[in-house]
Amino acid sequence: MKRDAHAIIREINNLWRTFVNCRAHFPCVSEQAIGATSIRTAPYYSRRGFDVHICFRTPLTEKNIEDFLAIGHWINQNFIVRLYALLESHKVPVSGQKVDCKLDGNRHVSLLRALRNVFAHSSGRYNARKPYHKEILKKLRSVLSLDLGSPKEFPLGIDDVLEPLVKGCKAYVKAWAEKGR
Repeated sequence: MKRDAHAIIREINNLWRTFVNCRAHFPCVSEQAIGATSIRTAPYYSRRGFDVHICFRTPLTEKNIEDFLAIGHWINQNFIVRLYALLESHKVPVSGQKVDCKLDGNRHVSLLRALRNVFAHSSGRYNARKPYHKEILKKLRSVLSLDLGSPKEFPLGIDDVLEPLVKGCKAYVKAWAEKGR
């Protein structure tokens, strides 16, 4: 079986670009924006070609900001599900016990799988009473070197979680394709 890492990575890059575009239109909004009638997306997105200005008919409220944060988190969760599905659709070993622990990026793929399972098969909310959820936080800390404290939600920051997961998945795809040659 021929494994085309370039084609898979191109699809990952397209998925990432669509995701970044989407998040530029639904950015993280801080409480300091309460009362604002317009916001500009973060420099992170502008540097990537998505310089978005959003205007509101009425001043932002605390509830509006909570909604923006919830929408952003939901989009991030859905990105995890889509990335996993993309790898699975190309028969990259990501499910069950198939993750090849000898390949670069395997820890990232394992973390992706764990997050995807929570988001695709439950409410996606972190529950500190569930051992599996605690295990995922432990993986987030060890794989991505994060200092998480006691989160209320699974942390899914773009630059400290999602971008490193994408890089790890790309490394895994490259190693997997090389192994199959």
